[in-house]
Amino acid sequence: MTPADLLAEAKREFATLPIEASAIVVQPPNGWTLVNVPTITYTQDEDQVLAAALLGIPVEIRAVPDEFAWDYGDGSDALVTSDPGAAYPDESVTHTYEQPVDAVTIGLTTTWSGQFRIAGSPTWTDIPGEATTQSAADPLQVYEARSRLVEDSVG
Repeated sequence: MTPADLLAEAKREFATLPIEASAIVVQPPNGWTLVNVPTITYTQDEDQVLAAALLGIPVEIRAVPDEFAWDYGDGSDALVTSDPGAAYPDESVTHTYEQPVDAVTIGLTTTWSGQFRIAGSPTWTDIPGEATTQSAADPLQVYEARSRLVEDSVG
């Protein structure tokens, strides 16, 4: 049996696989951020390989993250990128809140493409279509920092 013989089954299997949603990391990390200061977000850009059987033939199905759609929960348009982001100081995915918010939830929709190979084969075959997963970070408090002039007695 060839990969072409299994392609339709691989497409059906990929659509039902339990792909683990991408975890969201937010910096600063303690559940708060500041107005007018970039908030860093990122996730892992790792393939997931799952074992399956197609028509009784053992295969591996690989989910590959292709696109990340970040919803920052403040009514702004989603930030859609192929970049999973990175931690400070290499940050590449950020969002700047313009107003204080008591609790905002950052959401992430990851779009995955699929590939499969017959167990023991080195060659991956693309699966038509895509899958998506959704994840959410813990609620985030957005504070507004205010400066104050104080009297300094010299004397």
